[in-house]
Amino acid sequence: MPALPSDIAAALRQQLVVSSQDTAIKTRFPSARDGIDAPAEGFFDSAADAGTALAQRVALLGTVRRRFVVRVADLVDVTPGTVPTHRVIDAEQGLDAVMLMSRIEVDLENEQSKVEYFG
Repeated sequence: MPALPSDIAAALRQQLVVSSQDTAIKTRFPSARDGIDAPAEGFFDSAADAGTALAQRVALLGTVRRRFVVRVADLVDVTPGTVPTHRVIDAEQGLDAVMLMSRIEVDLENEQSKVEYFG
């Protein structure tokens, strides 16, 4: 199939690379993204759109998050239609934060739950 004029025009447009790098995160996690410096690809109509998407990506990936597994001697109830979050306190780990419940295993026979939190 031959290329359309709009496809040719899009291919001939000037290209621009927008990047962001946080040396503190790169130092803390040296093997992140397999230790390569290759950028993640994205295609946008303007540098402003690329900058907005990049800022959102940096906000998500640039925040250090931790994962905890908690055993509960009861059945944990999750209200339908809500984002399941709980306040997790662990003095040993220095944690007192509201975290997202990312996984739950329920043992109905023993009436226990194993909950994984992320945040």
